[in-house]
Amino acid sequence: MKEFLRRIKRAVSAWLLKRKTLHEARQAFRYDRMQFERHAGMLHLDRKEAALAEIVMGYHVLEKGLTMPRRRLGFGVPVVRHLIQLVQAFETRFGDDAPQWQHAIAVLRAYRELHQHHFPMPELEAFLARHPDIPAAREPHLTSQEFFAAKNAPFPEFAASRHVLRHFAGPVPKDLLEQALSLALTAPSACNRQHARLHVFPQGPLLEQLFALQGGSRGFGQDADKVIVVTADLSALRWAWERHDCYTNGGIFVMNLCYALHYHGIAHCILHWSVPPEIDQKAHALLQIPENEAIVQVIACGMPPNEFAVAASPRRSLPDILTWHE
Repeated sequence: MKEFLRRIKRAVSAWLLKRKTLHEARQAFRYDRMQFERHAGMLHLDRKEAALAEIVMGYHVLEKGLTMPRRRLGFGVPVVRHLIQLVQAFETRFGDDAPQWQHAIAVLRAYRELHQHHFPMPELEAFLARHPDIPAAREPHLTSQEFFAAKNAPFPEFAASRHVLRHFAGPVPKDLLEQALSLALTAPSACNRQHARLHVFPQGPLLEQLFALQGGSRGFGQDADKVIVVTADLSALRWAWERHDCYTNGGIFVMNLCYALHYHGIAHCILHWSVPPEIDQKAHALLQIPENEAIVQVIACGMPPNEFAVAASPRRSLPDILTWHE
């Protein structure tokens, strides 16, 4: 009888805990929705940081095009026109002292220099004529030896030398990739629960379908030898307030993995996974990833060619992001 009562008590406690967790989850996601509605840049484009983010996204599209392995002249003309409008609107509203604003003009000038002997661009030329003091951005052109020269350097040099590459020229040996993946396991995680899981897929029709779902690898994805899909096991989450932990811990793992890939001389490109629910569901089914694993990031990789171009992608300065609290 006592054992029966203990079982009833445990079952009731488990039911109450589940109900409590579901209630807290509804509260948590309601808070997320309200915070998104109040502050997400796309809903508040009149704010300076939102306007800057849109400018950065615009010039980064052009930077990628300028450094593609099979660059096509005339790419991104609608992006150029939109970026001109964004830069002009930003200057009118916020001034011209933001580094991102200046770099956008520098990228537009580099774009014009690439095309100046091929076809006229009067709208772009008139815009650039109003900003003659901003030179063209220079996307670094490096040899593989130069790019990986700091792999054994002190960490500040090593970290500064890592960049996304969209140039792949050969297969990654399985043992070399496993060394990088093993090194990535040193990433910290909440309560050492180690949420991250790894799925590696070779070049082939499956990857073509994945790239079509992801939508951000046109022009270079077909050259990737392998793709690493980093997921996080939702089973490791213990209560509703940990709703973001799969992505925060997964993101920490991704950064550690990128350092590990760079250390082992493997070219890699991080592909965002900001997709609608139906795309996420299709990817789970296509790749046979368990439903309890949230897809955090997709990373294309391969061995690098002898020479390639790298997007400049300047970083913010420390004073720009740092607030000291006394």
